[in-house]
Amino acid sequence: MSAIIVIEPHPLLRLGILRLMSELSAQPNVDGVEHPLPGQSSSAPREYDLALLSISTHDDLSGLIALVTQQYSPKAILLLSEHAEELSSINSSPYSLVAGHVTKHVPPEVLKASVKLILAGGTCFPSQATRVREPTRAGQAATRAPLSSSRMRADIKLTKNHNAVTDSKTQPECKMLGLTPRQYEVLVALARGYPMKLVGRNLNISHATAKAHTEALYQRLNVHNRNAAVYAAVSRGATLGWPSIATATDQVQAMLAVQDS
Repeated sequence: MSAIIVIEPHPLLRLGILRLMSELSAQPNVDGVEHPLPGQSSSAPREYDLALLSISTHDDLSGLIALVTQQYSPKAILLLSEHAEELSSINSSPYSLVAGHVTKHVPPEVLKASVKLILAGGTCFPSQATRVREPTRAGQAATRAPLSSSRMRADIKLTKNHNAVTDSKTQPECKMLGLTPRQYEVLVALARGYPMKLVGRNLNISHATAKAHTEALYQRLNVHNRNAAVYAAVSRGATLGWPSIATATDQVQAMLAVQDS
């Protein structure tokens, strides 16, 4: 059984993260503490599989990681920050134990997917996608451009043709994610932001069938919404019809950025 320690100075936020971690299917042992202080002794077990470490701009990151390593001996560290800008320059070097970073504002399913990915031996370093948005007036929220049915049909047709030509790539992704080919096809459409009705219409299935496939793939990926499903799939190495994993990662980051805006 895995052991996780949540290192967060704010009690309510720490409690919320602890509850999320307790919902993981593996049911890990989870502890929560404030930031460690120099010379402070720890009453908690000294070895953890993962430390979720809250950071801010005024923290001495190197010193904080050294204290966490000394007191809790984590095998890996996942950094949590209020702002994505604080994470933009962080990768696995020179912080060898840092296996990933996310902001505190990601959906709960995304945080849980990140934790499970690192516990499984992976890393979670989302690339900083270039975020291009249309100008908005003061007080007006940024929104995505509406998708036309003709664009939807073109994209779905392109995806189908791509998958037909690259079965050697698509089939392993289905197997890796534990999805049927139809569920994978629905996930590809969801990853592009298509409404459920258009997903069904352009895959020549009913709205109810498209919804059923969506619920089934959510269960298989252990998530509860489309963003978390796409994030979980890409985190496992799926390209979802995009040319490369780098492109897929950029698209997911842009999608999450729109949601957080």
